[in-house]
Amino acid sequence: MNRFKLLSICLVLIGISSLSYYIFGQEHRYAKRYAYHFFDYPLPQKTKVIEKDFNHGVLYGGGPWGSGGRPTVAAYMKLSSELSQKEIFNYYHKNRFELYFDGDETIEKSSKGKIWYEGENATGENLSDQRNKETPIQFIVQSRKEFSYPFFISF
Repeated sequence: MNRFKLLSICLVLIGISSLSYYIFGQEHRYAKRYAYHFFDYPLPQKTKVIEKDFNHGVLYGGGPWGSGGRPTVAAYMKLSSELSQKEIFNYYHKNRFELYFDGDETIEKSSKGKIWYEGENATGENLSDQRNKETPIQFIVQSRKEFSYPFFISF
């Protein structure tokens, strides 16, 4: 009988631990799924990824704590390309991604070290149509979203 009780207690504890992990980790899983969907967006020709990352749980553009109780996610990629600014803008603007050319962005950082980008989002005006074959240009593509998930538990 003692082995049966011990086994039952272990199974209950494993079940509670698994359920807790599932419930309390869902914000990160939702954010990660969104970010990886963004990262899978095909790159334009002659473009390379320098860096990519995502953060969640920050009111991007305002402060360190969620957005009205709803978590947010910001996924970004730093890219390098031989294409012109206009070609890059036309490629990414159709999906309403935020686009920052070198010098138009500022890095924002929360008290917990989460980063995202703010600045002058490219509007399509005053962009160069000259290709950058010899010296590729660098730019940032970012996507932000508020999302919801069951239980709305965020820590």
